Parts: sequence; structure tokens; C-alpha cells
Amino acid sequence: MKIDHIHFFVEDAAQTRDWLIQKMGFQSGGYHVNEHTYTELVGSSKVLFRVSSSRSESSPVANYLASHPAGVANIAFLVDDLEAWAEKITRLDINIIEAYDLSIDHTEQLTIQGWGDLQHTLLTKASDPIWTSIQPEQDNQNLIVGIDHVVLNVGQHQLAAATHWYQNLFDFQVQQSFDIQSNYSGLYSHALVDITGQVQFNINEPSSPNSQIQTFLDVNGGAGIQHIALRTAHIFQTVTEMRSQDLAFLPIPHSYYTNLKSRSEQINDFPLQHQEWQDLEKLKILLDWSSDHDLALLMQIFTQPIFAQPNFFFEIIERRGSAQGFGEGNFLALFQAIEQEEQKN
Repeated sequence: MKIDHIHFFVEDAAQTRDWLIQKMGFQSGGYHVNEHTYTELVGSSKVLFRVSSSRSESSPVANYLASHPAGVANIAFLVDDLEAWAEKITRLDINIIEAYDLSIDHTEQLTIQGWGDLQHTLLTKASDPIWTSIQPEQDNQNLIVGIDHVVLNVGQHQLAAATHWYQNLFDFQVQQSFDIQSNYSGLYSHALVDITGQVQFNINEPSSPNSQIQTFLDVNGGAGIQHIALRTAHIFQTVTEMRSQDLAFLPIPHSYYTNLKSRSEQINDFPLQHQEWQDLEKLKILLDWSSDHDLALLMQIFTQPIFAQPNFFFEIIERRGSAQGFGEGNFLALFQAIEQEEQKN
């Protein structure tokens, strides 16, 4: 099992296509139009996005946008034996949504209702033969090497139920659990993974009314995908190129790096070069590591929200060595650094 594609429902599919190409270096893969929906295909040989806008009120995009701002409406998975999946879905009494054909190659597929208004499409073969036409020198596969994880935000006290739902359907297992609290914000989180290790699916719930997760829920009109993490093998190069295209990232206060350097000095031969330390702060990249695996570094950076409403953003992440986790140490350190800056003002 693996993620086949991510499907965005937006007001203007062509505009979002252009943004993904200009700001993040992806390629256009063509488009598809039916009587009610217009869909652009954008991505690389490693990542595929479908971006749809409505052509009439009968479009599922129009129905979605009546309740939510633009964002991720569907996460599609590549699976084996669709008939067996259909039997399991029926047994679990999960709603099978009437299919509407957005597939260029007519791949056999099944779309179901996920958590909240999120949908999931199950496919029996990859839906991206168009990417064979993209030349390697045009592709950003040397920078973005795949989808690292996706993050679903759910309402307060819904974490256990949402986790159970995805465990029952996809046999996901809880890889890690987090309880991140500060005076600024807080959340509870479960990091789920499928049995192949190819799909990492995180679920967050707010721990207090002022949590950033609650803010997302208020803006998004309920549960939904907060962000998608794109993995790179060269985060400094990737972020440098994206910043050169005026992609806006989350600002990080200087105090975060002061505290970070202090932590690293407690470790002999910390595996980050002097120039990399300079680039880390210059590019505003976050760094985390486990006390058990000092040589395994996790570096990540978050874009500003990409749509009109602040409900969705991208993460760029690099894992060095055997780095696991999702930067939970970064979140607390970042919250604390922001609080320190607020106290100065």
C-alpha cells in the first residue's frame, strides 16, 4: 500500500497548478474536463497532485467548498485486490461514494468516505502514466523524493475514535504517540503507519481551546488535512531554490537557534558542519534529533498557508541517518521560542 495521489478541491484549478509549478518546481501533467469538474494534474515522477475546481453546481468540488475552504479533499491509495477491499469496506459499513470519473486512463477505483468530509480513493494500479513523458532533467525528483507523511486534524476528544477507524480499515498501527504542551499551544497526536512502512498518517487533536489545532478546525469547518510533508534528500538546496521562487515559509525567531546550538553543544562531534549551522538559521530550517540517536538528524521547514484561508501548508523534511519521528521536539522548542519573543514585546 502506498499513497498514489493527493486531490485538492479549489476555487481555481489553473491558478493552483501555476502556484505549484512556479513556487515548488513541479511539472504540469495535463488536464481533464467533464460536464461538472475541471482537473489539473501536477507533480513529478515521485509525487502526484490532482487539483480540481467546479464547472457547475453539480460538481463534488462545489459541494465541498460550500462547507470548507480550498484544501485536500481526497487521499488516494494504491492497493492490491480491489474486490477484497470492497468486501471489507462493506463489512465495516463504510459509505461508498458514487464514483465520478476523473481518471485519464480509466484505472479501476473505488472512492469511500473517510474521517469527516475527507475521502479516500483506492486504486489497483498507479494513475500516473503521464509522468513517463517528463524528462529527468525537468523533474524535481532529485529534490523531492516522495511524500513523507500526511497530517489529519480532528476535533477534541476524537483522536482515539479516528485512530480506531483507520486501524480497522487500513490496518494502520500506532507508531508513536505525542503530548506536546506549552503556554502557547498544545496537541495530542498519534503517528500511524501501514504494515509496509510506506504510508505514514498522523492524526492530531487539540488539547485546549487555544490550540493551533483548534484554530485549524475553526477555519477549516471541521476535521481535515492540515499539511503534507514532502521528503527531500537535500533540504538546504531544496529550500534555497524554493525561496528563490518567493515561496513563503514560517518565520522562526533567532532565539530558537540560540537554544538549539546550546542543546547540540552537549553532544561530542555533533554531525552538522559549520556551514550547515549557518545555512540552517539563514534558511529558517528546524532541526531535531533523538537523545538515543545523536547521528540521526531530522530537518524540516513549513510553508506559510498556501490558500486564502490558513488551513493548509506544506512541510519539507529531510531525514539523515535513521531519523524517525516527526520533529516533535521542534514543535515544543518552536512554541517556547515564540513565547520568549512575545514576552520581549
